[in-house]
Formats: sequence, structure tokens, C-alpha cells
Amino acid sequence: MLNKIQKEQIESGLLQLGFSGKESEVYLSILQSSESSILTIARDSGLSRGTAYDIVEHLRSKGLVAEIKKGKKRRLVAESPTNSLYSILDQKHDKLEKSKQAVENILPLIKAIDAHSDYKPQVRIYTGEQGFRRVWDEILSFGGKEFLSIARIETFVKFAGEKFLDEIVARKVKAGISSRAINEDSLPARSMQVKDERVSRETRLAPKEFQFPSTEIIFGDKIAMFS
Repeated sequence: MLNKIQKEQIESGLLQLGFSGKESEVYLSILQSSESSILTIARDSGLSRGTAYDIVEHLRSKGLVAEIKKGKKRRLVAESPTNSLYSILDQKHDKLEKSKQAVENILPLIKAIDAHSDYKPQVRIYTGEQGFRRVWDEILSFGGKEFLSIARIETFVKFAGEKFLDEIVARKVKAGISSRAINEDSLPARSMQVKDERVSRETRLAPKEFQFPSTEIIFGDKIAMFS
């Protein structure tokens, strides 16, 4: 039998797979018994027989539970958890792929609608770490092959941390985006410059007397300004 912590861990995992609380209770009841009946499932899970029956039928339709005959009696057993749970993951993956394909199909049409409207420059303002990340998501998914930047790397490191900057660089390389940068001369900037060739980047350092009050990144027809 499962202890309380083990039961909570399994139920948490099942909830992430899309199980309801009651479905988790019923499924665990069947898993812990070699053979179950609707009566024992209802008793173990604290549900009415009618509710337990409906949930069992739903689990059967998902391929998680099977019914066997023993003489004149019918008993319920759990199908192989490995096969059935991975099957749920596969179904979720297929659904996500279809959703992704749907977005890719309609995105050009939506962009075309926007392109036909009168051009009006827009300014959007984001704040805090979440806003910072959102802007970078847009930069790294704009569809072009290069962006340009003027940056004060020390400010970036202080605000975002080196770990997030490494994440940005890794995503940039994976997306096949190159970059050209003019950075304020500093130890962090020189440290990054050494890695230019590995990350499809060309960095130049401004003269010592130049200081940048903000960072600008040009990507496509947009400019991101970090202050």
C-alpha cells in the first residue's frame, strides 16, 4: 500500500496529465488492488456507486482500465501503467503539434491583415523581469537572421544575471541568428567578445570615454530599448 506522501506524489502527477481529482482516486484504487469491483472502488474512494461507475467507464475509454470476467462476476484491473500513461503523453503531444500547425497556417493570414492597415508606429512598455524576458522572446522569434545592438553589458549582467544571458545566447544560436554589437568597454564586454566566433556574433568595443545610458537592439522593423 502507498503511504500518504507517495499517494500525493502520484495524484499530483496524474493531475498534470489531465486527470480530475476523482479520476485519480478511482485509478489509484484500481492500481492498488489486483482485482476491483465498482462496490470496492466506491468504498475506497468515498464516491457513490453511480459516480464510481461513470469514472471507471471514462478510464476504460482512455485505455487505462480493463474489465475481466471471473465466473459470473466482472472485475476491473489496471492496464500496464507504462503503456497507458505514455499513450496519454503521445495524445497530448499530437494535440500540441496540431495546435502548432494551426498557428503556423493562420499566422501569415493574420500578418497580412495587419500589413494592409495604415502604418502607425507603436510604442509598447514592459517592466520588470517578466517584461525583460517577453522582449527577448520577441527578438528571438522575429524570423530574421540578424539583429544589431548597442549595449552596456554590465547593466545586463546586473539585472538579468549571467545564467539568463547564457540562455539568450543559446537560443539565439539554435535559431540561427547572428548579431553585430557595439558594447561599452568593460570586463564583462571583453569576456563576451572572446566568445564571438562560437556564437555567430561580431562585437566592437566603444572608446573608453563613451558611456551608453541605455541599450538598443534593432531587429526586423523594430527597436527594443532597455533602460
